[in-house]
Amino acid sequence: NDVFSDIRLLVSSDAAFESAILPALKQYNKEQFTVVDHPTERGKKVLITPVSVLDAEGEEGDGAEERHVDWRGGEAKSFAFDHMKATAFDLAPLPSHQTYDSETLSLLSSLDKLLVGYTENHYSDGVCAVYPLRDANYPDPDPEAADEDKTEEVKEVGQAEAGELAQDLPAEETEGAETAAETAEAASSVLHEGVEEGEPMKVGTPAAAEAALEGEPAQEEEVQGPEEKKERPPRASRVFGLYLVGNKYNPSNYWTGRWRSTYVLDYAKGTLEGTAKINIHYYEQGNVQLSTTLHSSSPLPPSPTAEQIIFALKSSESTFSTSLSTTYSQLSDESFRGLRRALPKTRSKIDWSKAGGYRLGLELGGGGAAAA
Repeated sequence: NDVFSDIRLLVSSDAAFESAILPALKQYNKEQFTVVDHPTERGKKVLITPVSVLDAEGEEGDGAEERHVDWRGGEAKSFAFDHMKATAFDLAPLPSHQTYDSETLSLLSSLDKLLVGYTENHYSDGVCAVYPLRDANYPDPDPEAADEDKTEEVKEVGQAEAGELAQDLPAEETEGAETAAETAEAASSVLHEGVEEGEPMKVGTPAAAEAALEGEPAQEEEVQGPEEKKERPPRASRVFGLYLVGNKYNPSNYWTGRWRSTYVLDYAKGTLEGTAKINIHYYEQGNVQLSTTLHSSSPLPPSPTAEQIIFALKSSESTFSTSLSTTYSQLSDESFRGLRRALPKTRSKIDWSKAGGYRLGLELGGGGAAAA
């Protein structure tokens, strides 16, 4: 925030400054798992991540506001996030086509509950979230295909009714149709043309159809065709993203640190792929930074429970922590030693004020030549 404020002072135009810095802010907030206060629940925190962005037909807005999803609490809701002000607001429920089915949400809720407990026990001021991810095994439902199925069903029912009606009529009342089969075929053709042209299809009762064949007016019932835009049903997924972040800020002692972990759980493959990114910055009378990335892959048993998944995650985190401890123990003996200037053979610093007492000083002063 201090850097942000200092840069703003250097730019005369706020509009130019905001338009130039907004893309960088969006990228930073999502990559760093920025923690913000919940729009309505006091004390609750939510994460801004690359996968929390609400899918709005694959497009992101150009402004500072962007909608994100909070899946916690049993009912998924979206909220607006202002990248310039780093605030969340405008909580709203998700449309049905942007949420997931009950089984997916049940799995998500079980994972989220255990992940919250793990994060609270192992991270100071840690925040976590679980997200359903797109699953290739469960493609999005197609509303157009559903409409076509319904239309075909209506056509088949209409043809069957017309055929039965024509068979029940006397031959002299068909007026032009030699057999009941021809009458049924003609009725089917009319129904078919009505459906193809997209006009409201008129389906009456058998009595109305009989009256129509006799040339008498009959009251008809209109069945509206499919609407132009149908709401898609909820999706399904067995792939989940588990995100957690722990931040430590200690400006009085000139250091800060951040731990970010991302896990991708795939039930079909039976795997839990993890990545941890650790950044530590120490800036007292200098500038020393640690930036490292650790990876893990944990096999899971068939149909794993939420407890087994979180246990595998905990094992991965322990491996990450052990690896970091080993690295720190080697810093003094290996890494920092390589940065130091090498001492002379005597393993002591040279006192240049007494250089004449050294043989090297003697030679540099011409003493060696005089002795020769």
